[in-house]
Amino acid sequence: MKTHDRQYSLGIALCLMMIILSAHAQSGRPSLSDERKRLDTMHQVLTSEKLFGYVEQLSDSSLEGRLAGSPGMAKAVAIVEDYYRSWGLKPAGDNGGYIQLFPHPCVEIQPGSTMEVLFPIRAKEKDTWIAKSYPWADGWFAGGMSGNGDITADVVYVGFGVTAPELGYDDYEGIDVRGKIVLAEGETPNRDRSPEAIKKWYKHTLHQTKLNNAVAHGAIGLLYNWVPGPNAPYNEGFVYCHVTDTVVNDLFRGTGRAYRETVNKIYETGKPQSFEMGKRARIKMNATYNPDATGKNIIGVVEGSDPVLKNEYVIIAAHLDHLGMIPYHIEGANDNNTSSASLLGVAEAIAKLEKKPKRSVVFLSLDGEEAGLTGSTYYTQHPVFPKEQIKAVLNLEQVGAGEILVTNYAYDHPHLTEVAREANEKYIHRQLLERETHYLTRPRTDGAVFMQAGYPCTDLRSAGGGFYHHPKDNTKSINPAMLESFAKWLYWTTLGLADE
Repeated sequence: MKTHDRQYSLGIALCLMMIILSAHAQSGRPSLSDERKRLDTMHQVLTSEKLFGYVEQLSDSSLEGRLAGSPGMAKAVAIVEDYYRSWGLKPAGDNGGYIQLFPHPCVEIQPGSTMEVLFPIRAKEKDTWIAKSYPWADGWFAGGMSGNGDITADVVYVGFGVTAPELGYDDYEGIDVRGKIVLAEGETPNRDRSPEAIKKWYKHTLHQTKLNNAVAHGAIGLLYNWVPGPNAPYNEGFVYCHVTDTVVNDLFRGTGRAYRETVNKIYETGKPQSFEMGKRARIKMNATYNPDATGKNIIGVVEGSDPVLKNEYVIIAAHLDHLGMIPYHIEGANDNNTSSASLLGVAEAIAKLEKKPKRSVVFLSLDGEEAGLTGSTYYTQHPVFPKEQIKAVLNLEQVGAGEILVTNYAYDHPHLTEVAREANEKYIHRQLLERETHYLTRPRTDGAVFMQAGYPCTDLRSAGGGFYHHPKDNTKSINPAMLESFAKWLYWTTLGLADE
């Protein structure tokens, strides 16, 4: 009886083995576990060559710097939309399409825009003026929301350009800037980083507040000592540009004051140091205002595999826009085409998985980040998916330079960085910097918008290299190995959150 049982068991085992071998022979390859299949897809799709190709495509000069609301940005949107469609992502925008439209006026700056400083020369008891021009980018950038015009006027230094009577501070007190050009710093004279102080000074850090304040005091133009961008209000006839320390130091030369010492004195005393600079500036901006332009968020979804959990979502967000022509092309390769490339790479990889993650994954390509976080703000005010059904928002910002992975996580959602840490430790093995943020200061990423709106969110980025709002932010500055590492880290972090 025992012998018969052994023979019977052996026969059953041989039959099962034959069935398995037959199935393997028909498939042409051995069966893989879900993790092995995900690894296989990762290695096929998330390659540095493919990801860098997306960066090159979106950095091309034909897209004219991807200014929110511009025809160049519309070309970039079409590229992303075509990829979504080709991979079978489910559209989640307006009217059954991928696009979520929103109003977004913009200013397009044309070549012929210039900036120069005029120095007085005393000759035969009469002042004559000698003009000095500066190379674009080394000396100046066009104002992203400048009015059209050609102005020449005396320059007045107005410190931080802040009028804050509630805080006992006013850079414009006792000085007349009517009909003149003001030179102003970014930020505020506040160095106190306590939450209470930050909140008090918050509105005065905004570019919108500074420019409108200059207009309210009668200035006709602005030299803004801050990195360029379209994050500003439009005031008809008010002409401005951004300048570097090269121009600022020239304006201070011969005034009896040193630039850095003057700024430090404001910090130390808490009192303005505004003064007439004894020089003039000429700002010429060839600008066209488009009040009826529109912003375009692009929303595609890979539906989850679990019948219940597919109604919960992990959102991957990255802004597609950059600075536009100011008046010349800046690629914005790292800011933020590397993030768009990572988003596209992970979208293709997850869409091609045989077994999808349990939760649905939303790919949200945002417009208007550089113009004041307008796309993310519009989305949080007009959400496509209920906020309570969002498991996580992974916002991507400047991910392709340097050597270090970074997660800036909302203080009330530390779990997100735990999943990101586990993904790095298991699959990527790069140095990871974890930062807790309370998002109190002026929001500088779309992630801060989601955090302030109450979403569980973390900003994912890289650190240790790169350029910001400068022509050197080009494809040559990208580290393809870092870009590949980041995309793979994003892939596993997303899958981890979607399968929890």
